[in-house]
Order: sequence, then C-alpha cells, then structure tokens
Amino acid sequence: MNGAHRIAAAGAATALLAAAAAAIAAGSITKHNARIAELAPGETRTITVPYPDALEYGNARYFATIGTGVEPGARGSKPNLKRVKILEDHSVQGGSGFQVRARNGNAAATAAVQIEVIATTVEPLPHH
Repeated sequence: MNGAHRIAAAGAATALLAAAAAAIAAGSITKHNARIAELAPGETRTITVPYPDALEYGNARYFATIGTGVEPGARGSKPNLKRVKILEDHSVQGGSGFQVRARNGNAAATAAVQIEVIATTVEPLPHH
C-alpha cells in the first residue's frame, strides 16, 4: 500500500470512528467539573473534584483526566514537567468525586506548575 492509500485508509477509519462517536454522544449527556491547582516547587498537594450529578443515575459512567502545564508568563525558570509526579489518583467519597495527589519535584528557582483535574460524567439517555 503506498503512502496515498495509507492516508486515505486512515481518513476513512477516522471518519467511521467520528460517526460512531457522534451516534453514541447523541444518546447521552456529558458533564464536566474542573479544578486547577498551582504547585510551587517542592510542594505536594491533594486536589479533589466532584463528579457532576454523582451517583444520581444508575447508568452513568465516570472518568477523570489529569493535565500539567505552566502558566504563561510565570516567574522563575521553566520547570521540567517530568518532575511533576502523580502520586495517587482514585475515586473518593463513595464514588462521587475524584482525587489526585501530586508533587512538584522541581528546584526552588523554577516556576510553579499547574495541575488540572477534570471529572466527567456521561449520562446515557433516557436516565434510569
């Protein structure tokens, strides 16, 4: 298969996946809660984010994502994001929230890092 055919095949596969995702999304509601916490160099912090409509519907699915970054214009030298470690991440409060414990292992002269935690609830319709 030459390069043009591989690209066309990849495009067709992407289109099929997008169509399947749209069909699934049409029958559900997705809600997000997000928190951003700033971690100074050497700091460890616990961030808890409640799931939207937590435990309200028996057929809902819950998941979370964690991101790290540096605020534009932050003071100090650029931190190494590989030194930011997620020590723990799990559901808490009987499944109604998501908790992350993170540590910024960068040196004192570096800029603070930001940890973003997004808790997502997908509620299939109709609600049960």
